[in-house]
Amino acid sequence: MSESAPRLGTLSRIHRLLRSNWITSLGAALMTLAVLGGVTTVLMHSMGGVWAGPYVGLVLTLVAPAVFVLGMVLVPLGLAIYRRHLNERLAAMADRPVYLARAVVVLTAVNFAAVGTVGYTGVHYMSSVEFCGKACHSVMEPEYVSFQRSAHSRVECVKCHVAPGAEGFIAAKLNGTKQLLGVILDNYHRPIKTPIEGLVSAHETCEQCHWPEKYLGTKLKVKPHFRTDEKVSGYTNVLLMRTGGTRPDGASVGIHWHVHPEARVQYVATDKERTQIPWFRVVKPDGTKEVFTTPGVPADKQPEGELRTMDCNDCHNRSAHAFELPGDALDVAFTAGLLPRDLPFMKQRALAALEAPWTRENAPEGIRKHLQEAYAKDGGIDELKRRKLEPAIEEVTKIWMRNVWPERKLMWNSYPDLATHFGCFRCHDGNHTSPDGRTVFGPKRTNDGVPIRDGSCDRCHTVLSENEEDPAILDAFGLKR
Repeated sequence: MSESAPRLGTLSRIHRLLRSNWITSLGAALMTLAVLGGVTTVLMHSMGGVWAGPYVGLVLTLVAPAVFVLGMVLVPLGLAIYRRHLNERLAAMADRPVYLARAVVVLTAVNFAAVGTVGYTGVHYMSSVEFCGKACHSVMEPEYVSFQRSAHSRVECVKCHVAPGAEGFIAAKLNGTKQLLGVILDNYHRPIKTPIEGLVSAHETCEQCHWPEKYLGTKLKVKPHFRTDEKVSGYTNVLLMRTGGTRPDGASVGIHWHVHPEARVQYVATDKERTQIPWFRVVKPDGTKEVFTTPGVPADKQPEGELRTMDCNDCHNRSAHAFELPGDALDVAFTAGLLPRDLPFMKQRALAALEAPWTRENAPEGIRKHLQEAYAKDGGIDELKRRKLEPAIEEVTKIWMRNVWPERKLMWNSYPDLATHFGCFRCHDGNHTSPDGRTVFGPKRTNDGVPIRDGSCDRCHTVLSENEEDPAILDAFGLKR
């Protein structure tokens, strides 16, 4: 180039460097496309509407970063491949030497700034409920639906599933990458296995909001139920739940004694679901230990498996993702007035409709036909009956649709709630005994080997009324329905 040619600035020289070969040019184009596309997506995502959907977030968290990284690889790759001819290519473009190291530093600084901007947006989005519940909706849809109806529906997923701090975030994203591969390869387990391996401890999640040592005392529990007879007759169970906790005097009582701050309940389960517990140990505040086992399991030899110390999750395993049982769901609907009791055999017929082998595609129409045909046999469906039946069909359909995903092998009771008798009886079944013959309920065994419970279930709850249609106790509490 002649001496009269203008001297080029640094940016101009970088621009010519990027144009020196087609590979580097392609890489620069991809990086530019990724940055501009990412910024545009962020702006449109902030506008809401259709731009706030989960797939927009996937562009920010997966597509844009992947394209950008590919461009970053191609830029130096092209310079390396054409390095022998680089000076010749640049000789006609500038009258000053190009400092390759300086150019690479500038490009790297720009690239990292861009990656950091898009990365921050991606990290923020990946921590949202929308990303967790919708981005992989074919996998997480059941959990997302149940979460929206839970008491924790306003708590972000990451608050429970990701440990605080950078270490917890990195561990969660590495695990998420493995899950993403399972989705792409379509080899993930159906239904999703629980309990989740490596779930963050309750101390780091639940106990950030809930205080396990707090003394909660005794709470009144009123549970309406309905029979499957023609009149859908109701009855009510009334209980006093001894939730307990740590009293001001330091004593720990009631159900929450299991998470005593100075004692430990440890167990070994023989199944991954933690429902079969043949051996457990109670470590008391004074350090003494007592072991209880099922028949044939030695107390002095810990069975194979993980030794787990009980925490909130061992009972409250479905606190944010509870799936209903059909009878329980119908009881709630009858109590709330969402189902009519004056349609004969309403609960019986609704149960039959819920337990039929539908798919997600044919369930709405199948449930409708099932109930319509059932009531058509009672002499036809007049206008009054139709006005009652139509809303009932819609409610029964909603119950099925929020609890059953056959293609995911998620059926009724696929995920048992352990904060029920089912969970309690894993240990409190009268079959776990200590070497000196004591059951977990406390008293000695009788001579014929039958455990004596002696009302020990009252340590957790006291039944005030059971199977009564009109419990008098509700009058005493001013709760007459």
